[in-house]
Amino acid sequence: MKTRSTPTPDAATATATATATANVPDDAAKPKAAATDRTFAILELVASASGPLAVKTIGTTLGLPKPTAHRLVNSLIEKGLLARDLETRDVIIGVEAARLAVGILRASLSRAPVRSVLRAVSAELGETCNVGVLDGGDVVYLDRVEVEHWPLRLQFGVGSRVPMHCTAMGKLFLATLPDGMRSRLLASGPFSAQTAHTLTDPDALAAELERIAARGYSLDDEEYVVGVFCVAVPILSSMGRTVAAIAVQAPKVRLSHDRVEQVLPILRRGAEALSAQFG
Repeated sequence: MKTRSTPTPDAATATATATATANVPDDAAKPKAAATDRTFAILELVASASGPLAVKTIGTTLGLPKPTAHRLVNSLIEKGLLARDLETRDVIIGVEAARLAVGILRASLSRAPVRSVLRAVSAELGETCNVGVLDGGDVVYLDRVEVEHWPLRLQFGVGSRVPMHCTAMGKLFLATLPDGMRSRLLASGPFSAQTAHTLTDPDALAAELERIAARGYSLDDEEYVVGVFCVAVPILSSMGRTVAAIAVQAPKVRLSHDRVEQVLPILRRGAEALSAQFG
């Protein structure tokens, strides 16, 4: 006579647990996924805005209840992904989100197709070229191709930070900022003199930024380093926003105002080719 085996309590419990787990509907993970989706939606909305956003605007745009919008925004502020504008107290992108964006862009630019664009521009111009983005109050070099005859004393590596007020890329970013943000930055002057040609007076710098905004490119005529001339043009997103810049940099004996009209079409073709990489 065959005896029928009875599962031990531990085995029975394990079987029941496995069965229960297998029968848990996929909907159990949906609340966490929904919260993540809302968080990314808020970050994307604030990042794409032309200026600070009120929490009420964020909630209305994304269809979020007021308490939910405030809770998610405050959580992102605590993590440094969002921040409060000092003047309006509305929401802007935070330092940690900006650093993350710079890291992502730097990684994307290491890919061969992007590097090849910068190398091609540098080869056609016969001079050193860089790509940079705005990070806080500085310009960060994301990638750089140096020509062999570039002065060794002026080497800048990937990740180098340079000031905004006295570099071609920096002034270009300043010129394309929203009026309120640009005014606040200019109000923080006077600015440090890197050379005898640096614009340190806020009014003089403001006039220069107006000229840059009107013509669509920026120059650095020995304002950051004596004897070095630089031309920068914007890299635009699909929405027409300046998200990065490409620049050519050379000793003034080889690059000056006389060559600007010659190098601009080459730089702009490079900027157009790179724009897809920046969304």
